[in-house]
Amino acid sequence: MHWWPLIALILGASAAPAPQKMPIPSVDPTACAKISRAVRSNPKAAPTFPGSVAFDCLKSVPNRPQPAQQLIQSLKAFMQWQSTLAWLKNPPPSYKLPPVDIEASLDKISATAAAGGYASEYDFQLAILEMTAAAHDGHFSYVGDVFKVFNFENKLAADIVSVSVDGVTTPKLYRLSSLQPNSRTPPIAITKINGQNATTFLTELALQYSFFQDPDAQWNSLFPIYADSERVSPLASLVALLSPSVTFTYANGKTDTQQTQAVLSTGIDFTSISTGDDFYDAFCNPDTAPTTNPAEVTLTTPAQPKRPLVTRTPETNMYPPPVVQNSQEGTTMGFFLNGDGYEDVAVLSISAFTEDDDPYYLRHFQHTVSAFLNESRRTGKQRLVIDLSANGGGEILAGFELFAQLFPGIDAFNANNLRLSSSLARISRILSTVPAQEQQQAINSSPLVQNLSPLDLAKPQGTRFGGVEDILAPVALQGDRFTAYMRQPEALNFTLTGTGDRASPPPAPFAPENIVLLTDGTCGSTCTIFTYLMIFQVGAKTVAVGGRPSPGPMQSVGGVEGSQVLQLSEIASVAGAAIGADPAQSTGAAGDELAVLAEGYAVQRSLSPTSSPGSVNFKNAFAPSDARTPLQFLYEPASCRFFYTPGMVMWPELVWQYAVNATWSDPESLCVSGSRVEDGSAKKALDPAFRGSGGSGGMTTSHSVSKDEANNNNHSASAAAAVAQMLPSRYALLIAATAAALVTMVWF
Repeated sequence: MHWWPLIALILGASAAPAPQKMPIPSVDPTACAKISRAVRSNPKAAPTFPGSVAFDCLKSVPNRPQPAQQLIQSLKAFMQWQSTLAWLKNPPPSYKLPPVDIEASLDKISATAAAGGYASEYDFQLAILEMTAAAHDGHFSYVGDVFKVFNFENKLAADIVSVSVDGVTTPKLYRLSSLQPNSRTPPIAITKINGQNATTFLTELALQYSFFQDPDAQWNSLFPIYADSERVSPLASLVALLSPSVTFTYANGKTDTQQTQAVLSTGIDFTSISTGDDFYDAFCNPDTAPTTNPAEVTLTTPAQPKRPLVTRTPETNMYPPPVVQNSQEGTTMGFFLNGDGYEDVAVLSISAFTEDDDPYYLRHFQHTVSAFLNESRRTGKQRLVIDLSANGGGEILAGFELFAQLFPGIDAFNANNLRLSSSLARISRILSTVPAQEQQQAINSSPLVQNLSPLDLAKPQGTRFGGVEDILAPVALQGDRFTAYMRQPEALNFTLTGTGDRASPPPAPFAPENIVLLTDGTCGSTCTIFTYLMIFQVGAKTVAVGGRPSPGPMQSVGGVEGSQVLQLSEIASVAGAAIGADPAQSTGAAGDELAVLAEGYAVQRSLSPTSSPGSVNFKNAFAPSDARTPLQFLYEPASCRFFYTPGMVMWPELVWQYAVNATWSDPESLCVSGSRVEDGSAKKALDPAFRGSGGSGGMTTSHSVSKDEANNNNHSASAAAAVAQMLPSRYALLIAATAAALVTMVWF
């Protein structure tokens, strides 16, 4: 029996009683031994155990004060490169989430560990994980090594979506499986999860563990959609145990319960682990824990002929046949809508600005977009929907390339800065003593170095920096110090449309008023860059789908709005190379920041030093009209908002048609109550800080330096001649280290 006709009768809102905590049973000290025996007794079986048993094992792992202090000291050094510390501590009213003082939080964790206040290493590292999550920054992450062994999964918690009967009525929560066309179970709303009001439970869960900076984006990140069918809530999959079981209570009073399972991670040998101490020595000790050698990564992209466009392979998500697409993975696809009223509509669906296994992604992306826009011109398409749902970012240049093809001839505004930590300044100055040819080699190998050298950098208005001190002349914002504002570095081995042999592209294929950006709020990083180019420079409309079950506006961009992620492993590599090139840069003092970075203890203690070493948001990005507050902390509502209906979760064409109608046909009735916003971003004046010479530009600027900085400057100056003589032997260390760091030009 099909239950679709009943959906309209049963969707609605639910009440919100006070939240309650789910009790967790007492710890079994023999849990690790039980898991070890199970693994040994049946080595061919799937390594899955009750979540409560794995949790007890983790809780038996001791927290050792000395390594804990060392880990916090190392993390504090790396956190100095996080660009948003000052605003997180004291956010403006436009920021919709609670403040968090990262440095004070680390100090508190350190003091608690020193006093023996953590019952286990799990509790200690969970405090670090929750601290990083509290920043709600997709570029800011750290997961410690105690979490490398288990992942906690609950399939019931993964089978849930938030849908509305018609796109504007307040949504309810349902089992996704009950909304399938062939379902034999009637869709009954979920009213409670683990005894709490379901909406309240999930809202609080998202606030605690989501890395999105907007509450509506946090809500959407809990549920699968057509653009990301694997997306689930932390209750369904996380390295920490949130609940030993999950219980859904339905509107008819019935319940479903499922136990949470722990899955042993691939490559983990647990056969000799009998106690918590065994666990610590095997997995939390960098001297004994298994490691892999970092793969050497090159950032240059050799020339390669264009490959033919391919047809998307069948998938569970119900995409219509595309006109063009970039690969089998299909992160970029073009469509033409059919039916009355949609004949002139083209849809460009971009679920990511990267593909994992495509070293030539930028060229293929450029070719795909060009082919789609040419076909749109040929067939007379007049309106364009750009679907960015679930797009967490990718290669920065892809965002600029898409804008350049849509609006050739418009200079893409971008202004960024870096937090001026002492270690960043010291590395910048030692690098500036290196001859230009060798410095260019390092730039080609490292996105970090690329942003510290004047060779490839320009100010927002396009003029060049006079030297490294021009970049490092401190700009004071929010009680902290930053570099000068800068544009994104020049493209390496890629010809952006509008330059070089692509200097004369076809004219703009669509008028700005005929373009709408569709997002589910989880747009972040490169997706942010492209979206704000469209909003601020051409005034494109935006429409958001989903969000919390309440009326009112929603942001189109709720992911990280910083403009570049930086892996901790690269900071460590470049810090070590700088010390190697100029040993005087290491003061020898206990806790010297540059030396602590070079040691890289936090990288060694991460979930995976080679693939998941942790990261920081390297750059703040700014709107053209505001040089004082990073975009991460501003509120920019979409032009309109609507909710998912059951069909929209699986059929993207239904979402695109609704977006077209809500944008151009009948926004009054198709946008959620109170969500329509007239956009005025493109009309705002350019901030004076981005005009003229591009120095302080009206900002409070200070050129005074501390005694330590002065000494470091002297070290750099006196070492210049020696460094030149060391080349290529010593500088080869820098080039090799940055090339071997676990980084690419893909920034999420």
